[in-house]
Amino acid sequence: MTFRLFSLAALGLLTACQHQPPVDPALTQLTGAHLALMRQQAAELAEALARLDDTSHAYCAGEQPLATVQQQWRTAFTAWTAHQGQSGGPLDAAGLTYAFQLWPDKKDTTGRQLTRQLNQPGPLKGASITLGAVEYLLYENLSQVQRCSLLPAVNKQLVQNSNKLHQVWDTPSHYEQQLEQMTAQGGAKTVLVQILGQLAHRFDRIEKKLDLPLNTAAHPRPLFAEAWRSEQSLHFLRTSLTSLEQEYRTGGIRTYLEQNNESVLMTELDDAFADTLDHLPAGDSLAHWLRGDNYAALLRFKVSFDHLGSTLKLRLPEALGISLGFNATDGD
Repeated sequence: MTFRLFSLAALGLLTACQHQPPVDPALTQLTGAHLALMRQQAAELAEALARLDDTSHAYCAGEQPLATVQQQWRTAFTAWTAHQGQSGGPLDAAGLTYAFQLWPDKKDTTGRQLTRQLNQPGPLKGASITLGAVEYLLYENLSQVQRCSLLPAVNKQLVQNSNKLHQVWDTPSHYEQQLEQMTAQGGAKTVLVQILGQLAHRFDRIEKKLDLPLNTAAHPRPLFAEAWRSEQSLHFLRTSLTSLEQEYRTGGIRTYLEQNNESVLMTELDDAFADTLDHLPAGDSLAHWLRGDNYAALLRFKVSFDHLGSTLKLRLPEALGISLGFNATDGD
């Protein structure tokens, strides 16, 4: 009886093993590179926010000038742009989607909450504990006392949230296990939909960062730009594009194309990224390019940017035999 049960169990195990899809080395390399990059970016965000916290404390102690804290905020926000638009991963799972930034902020909720906090201190929550809140405190016409009444608490919450995000990325039982289950149950196509869907989702976020302030030549909306207070919206548009290209190159997608003999598409994507970045206007301020004749330069950039989008969201999935569909790129 015991032998029979053992035999049946062994047979069941053998049958289960026979139904496992064969290991695809190229897919394994893709998911490994994707995970490594995402974890690296989470570590960089946590490190940048910890440095921002340290620098802010030094400023409040009179040991550092305001410009030093502003520069570190710029570095921290740059690290955050690598995470903007991520979907279906730890940012969502950990409930941190709006923990670092409230944007679009069409009614200046951030400014109104911080003004209220300065006049009548209370529990910090929502937009008042984001990178946008730090921007308000560093770039509005405030005294050191006013800034330092809120900076430590805001930065403390940002550090805690970034550490939480970093921990979730590094825990194998979360996103890594999710990718393994996708591979086992749906094979390459399911994993590709997830990874390319995130790339498309991130592109959509960058597109919104351009389109909202761009609006029309007659009615541009500079106050809808991402970092209008610090006049660095164009800089962060640039870092977002650079990060998107890094995800394509370092995150395993380009190597996967090479392994699948898609050299023509690789060249198309390489050229599209280069052309887009080449036509992005110079400087940090988007508002400058929304004025008068400068507006035409943004329209020319948008031509290249839209071509990059169609290559990423249509040509790339089509070449790999998948369809991203509506859900893959819906929302922020």
